[in-house]
Amino acid sequence: MVAETLTKLFSAGITQTLLISLGNSLRSDDGVGPFLAGELKRIPGIRIENAGDRPERAIDFADIYRPQRIIFLDAADFGARPGTLRRIETSELVEGCLSSHRLPLSALIEWIETEYSTDCLCLGIQVGSMQLGEELTPEVAESAAQIIEWFQQLVRTDLSIRL
Repeated sequence: MVAETLTKLFSAGITQTLLISLGNSLRSDDGVGPFLAGELKRIPGIRIENAGDRPERAIDFADIYRPQRIIFLDAADFGARPGTLRRIETSELVEGCLSSHRLPLSALIEWIETEYSTDCLCLGIQVGSMQLGEELTPEVAESAAQIIEWFQQLVRTDLSIRL
């Protein structure tokens, strides 16, 4: 399911795409975004920044990189099996708070899209636990490993990636 979701999302490639991870590494699965940022940063051709628990930092990243598209990677609770990866529509972010951030991600996305003419979307990973702790639950850790492997494979097979 992870590979299918990512393949649809990146059907046009990753050129001019900035990934921005969100989350708190001290709250178990909420740390999946920062964990992914650390791992994906090691893959040549992947542009990723970690906003941590301050999503407003995405504005700085948008200003620096001026990407055509921003994809937010975040832990979320949308009622699925832990570790499930899916695109979260902006309307869902408005209707029900799927993330734990103080600044509504929907407002941030709207502002960036307007100010920078950048398409934004959110990719959520269903949490299993938000308890204090630095370890990801096994299901979320497995999804994170699959995401990392998918990007490694993308870069291995697409030598034309240029950022």
